[in-house]
Amino acid sequence: MIALLVVCGALVGLGVFVIVRPGLFAQQVLRFRGQLEHGMIWLVRRAQIQHRADLAIVGYLATDMVTRKLTTMFIASVAAFGLIILLNLISVQVSLIFSITIFISCAAVGFFWPDSQVRAKAKTRRQDFLHAFSSYLDLVNVLLAGGAGTETALIAAAEAGDGWSFAEIRSALTRARSSRRSPWVELATLGTTYNIAELAEVAGSVQLAGEHGARIRLSLSARADSLRNRHMGEIEAEAQSATERMGIPMVLLFIAFIALIGYPAVNLVVSSF
Repeated sequence: MIALLVVCGALVGLGVFVIVRPGLFAQQVLRFRGQLEHGMIWLVRRAQIQHRADLAIVGYLATDMVTRKLTTMFIASVAAFGLIILLNLISVQVSLIFSITIFISCAAVGFFWPDSQVRAKAKTRRQDFLHAFSSYLDLVNVLLAGGAGTETALIAAAEAGDGWSFAEIRSALTRARSSRRSPWVELATLGTTYNIAELAEVAGSVQLAGEHGARIRLSLSARADSLRNRHMGEIEAEAQSATERMGIPMVLLFIAFIALIGYPAVNLVVSSF
């Protein structure tokens, strides 16, 4: 009830201030608008620096992410405010400090929730890209074994696949042809942009092998096997983790069953004293 009274009093005071000093209120609104614009610019720059690779790989703009963060923060704040009012209406005594803590906690969770979503989506896209890239290297190796040239094999293998990953590879090869650069240099740049270290490593090693006359087919085959084994290891680790999590409900059920059986005996012992 105290929190509700404080909020109502603040709203009444704000209304009286607007009626008594409308010019000063308009001046404060303009000042607040300028500070809000500076704050938005700072948030956009911070998102560009902190989540540059994640935003690039998921296809979001920094302004879109800031908008999502502010929207979820506003929704969480409104939900927290409604919860506080509901608790006061049903006669649940909630202190002012506890109400402020709930409000700030919900606002913070809503503000940082889009960050975790973008990281999770970027991680999934990186795993999908590496899986498709290992298949792409196998296709290139097959075409090279059939007598095709290096550039022809790269382009033909990229045209053979579909999906987001192969579209990005085709775009990188198109940029390489337009700028007359090595395809592996452009693929390494793509790996740096999307923070895919494996892609940059493969491109760098294959480019080095080509420059020194080494066997590109052997290098591609080894890199494809390495990526495939790493991907399989990640899948097995995730499956093992999911299997372990499935055992938690059974353990809790067993503990609850033991507590249910032992409760009458414990209750009898305690009541005898």
